[in-house]
Amino acid sequence: MERVSGYSMIEVLWAMVSAAAAKAQAILRAYAEERARRAAARELQWLSDHTLRDIGLHRSQIDAMVRGDYRP
Repeated sequence: MERVSGYSMIEVLWAMVSAAAAKAQAILRAYAEERARRAAARELQWLSDHTLRDIGLHRSQIDAMVRGDYRP
């Protein structure tokens, strides 16, 4: 088996596949988190202005709140 910088080709390929799998997992996790944020924003948008006011939120603050940037 041919060696690349002291590593066999199998070791190099395994490292590349592992890195690609880790990156794909991170992308999928970010996608799932974004979907959850959008779902939360949709749910909050359905609430009445009165209900939002009761929980201390204005409609214009919903996006910041679901992103975690909301500062009361």
